[in-house]
Amino acid sequence: RRLRLMGVMADHDYSEELRIAVEATRAAGDEVARMRREGLRYGHKDGRELVSEADIRAAEMLHAALTAAFPSDGWLSEEHTDTAERLGRERAWVVDPIDGTREFLMGVPEYAVSVALVVRGEPVLGVVYNPAAEDLQAAVCTDSAEDPAGLLPSHFTVLVGRNEKRWNEVPPLPRGAKTTAVGSVAYRLSRLAGGHGDACLSGYGRAEWDVAAGVVLCKAAGFRVTDVLGHPMRFNQPDPYVAGLLIAKPALHGVLDQWFRRLR
Repeated sequence: RRLRLMGVMADHDYSEELRIAVEATRAAGDEVARMRREGLRYGHKDGRELVSEADIRAAEMLHAALTAAFPSDGWLSEEHTDTAERLGRERAWVVDPIDGTREFLMGVPEYAVSVALVVRGEPVLGVVYNPAAEDLQAAVCTDSAEDPAGLLPSHFTVLVGRNEKRWNEVPPLPRGAKTTAVGSVAYRLSRLAGGHGDACLSGYGRAEWDVAAGVVLCKAAGFRVTDVLGHPMRFNQPDPYVAGLLIAKPALHGVLDQWFRRLR
């Protein structure tokens, strides 16, 4: 199995949080993979969004492990009822038990368990685990870790969503760009942080739990991270959504940001 640990430490040692988060994420991921092999039921939430027994089981496991270890922290998860209680906490866990439930149910190996710790609005710890690919990445990043601006590549790969590419919803890109589709946005960010692409773009609004852990991985790998409008992202907000994604190394990010400003 691939386990990749990255870290840019600052004023707090998050080693215990990282250890427990990695253990909990791996256990939840292995459980949902087992359930997928053995068969499970699924249904729909309000609208068309899918949910399965495995989503619920993973949510229970992660909540039990993380709140037992850190009972004073807040909690925000796709499969738990949200309350304002987390807003009064300095720290909050932001969790997606399965990001990419559709891919998970279809047997497409592009889903992930996503776990992040947010401190005073900033995601500082992230774990993303895709059990189908046996790929776990984890990072702590509490300082800006951007790479130097560097040279702009003449050709670059932008990771986008499968539906965005299928329905031709990716905005026009500068010359030299090609797009690669990846199902789960959490796994997409993990792939980017692991060196399998040059940028990640999404014009869709995203829930915090979809992206918080992947944002940490990308920051630790030296990427500049903003929403699609070029603004910094804050987490554990009253309305827990971000305005899309624009993530790339600084030189490329600057070019893409200016490109999209001209298109707006």
